[in-house]
Amino acid sequence: MRSTARSCQSAKGPAMTPTEYGPPAGAGLPLDSGILGGRVRLRPFELADAEALRAWFSNPEMLQFLAIAPYQMSVAAEEEFIRSKATNDWDHGIALGIEALDIGDEPVLIGTVALRLMSLESRLGDLGIAIGDPQYWNRGYGEDVVRTICLYGFEDLDLHRIGLQVASYNARAQRCYEKIGFVVEGRQRESRYVAGRYCDSTVMGLLRSEFEAAEQAGR
Repeated sequence: MRSTARSCQSAKGPAMTPTEYGPPAGAGLPLDSGILGGRVRLRPFELADAEALRAWFSNPEMLQFLAIAPYQMSVAAEEEFIRSKATNDWDHGIALGIEALDIGDEPVLIGTVALRLMSLESRLGDLGIAIGDPQYWNRGYGEDVVRTICLYGFEDLDLHRIGLQVASYNARAQRCYEKIGFVVEGRQRESRYVAGRYCDSTVMGLLRSEFEAAEQAGR
């Protein structure tokens, strides 16, 4: 497994100790140029992304793996969402588009990723990812995205732990997270209601020390 630890590029801010409470409210994060991984770039949303977002998040085939119900949104509504995410900051976390860099001559938008900052004092983050276009599933992009955003979270934001929840029937996503070092920590029974039935959520977590050990072993 090849590490992206040296190929992931971003502007690095000053690290903080666990006793510090972080920057002032509303402080921005240096993400204008995006975050470069091995095969992907994570970059701020653009208004031109609105149609792709509208299509992805109204597609039942994609949303069944996120265990959320499809919703019908207009392009205008998605543009408003993009405007609301124009500033990635410590208060609201990070929401970025995923561009694949190895498909053609130009980068191709294939999904979204978010890292919510749950507690500055405890250095906790919460991860969410969606590869929106089914033609890019099972091609290794998800693994590269998760590794890249975790590297940014631990090294640039000085997080101690990143957690997530995944639908318990989504074995493919769970395997992806486990490759990066996430471990199963528990299960929330019947915590999601999708397509007329309740399903469980698997709770997973990754500590900075575990991530660093997994990356070191994979080199």
